[in-house]
Amino acid sequence: MQFTFVQYLAQLTVFEVIAIVLGILLGYYITRIVVGRRSVEMVKYMPAKNTVREEVIKHSPIKEPEDFNELVKSIRDKFMLLDVTLATSDGFPIASTSDKPEDESAIAPEILRKIGKNIFNSKEVILLGKDYKLGVFEINPDVIGFIKASRDIHFIEIDKIKNEVNRFLEVKV
Repeated sequence: MQFTFVQYLAQLTVFEVIAIVLGILLGYYITRIVVGRRSVEMVKYMPAKNTVREEVIKHSPIKEPEDFNELVKSIRDKFMLLDVTLATSDGFPIASTSDKPEDESAIAPEILRKIGKNIFNSKEVILLGKDYKLGVFEINPDVIGFIKASRDIHFIEIDKIKNEVNRFLEVKV
């Protein structure tokens, strides 16, 4: 003869029911305390620099850039890049955070033409150097982006930068 769950519950004594309920409640509250303590420890051990940056981001209103210079500065800060340069497809600078925007604007179309289109058949190129990484990409047929970072650059970030610049161009130009 097989017992169903309801028949099993009917055979339990009052003390067994109390023990089961207390066990469930005790397990629930211990789990809440442990998980709550872990999240507090994670916040406690976070570096102060990142915590401050998160607080500033949470409490500061999002301000849309008014011109190209503000746009490249906001992209640089948002994506934690060293330099951001927007250039024409002819190699003339549009806006930059670099000390040498003319040089970067001049080499960006050549890198894209010679390496991107001729070798890789791509409109996006990431070059790895000793001290930094370069990203060169076509935002639209008239605008080329040139970014420099001390960390790895990913194609997903390049796509987000392209979308941000194109959105700015649609609104402002």
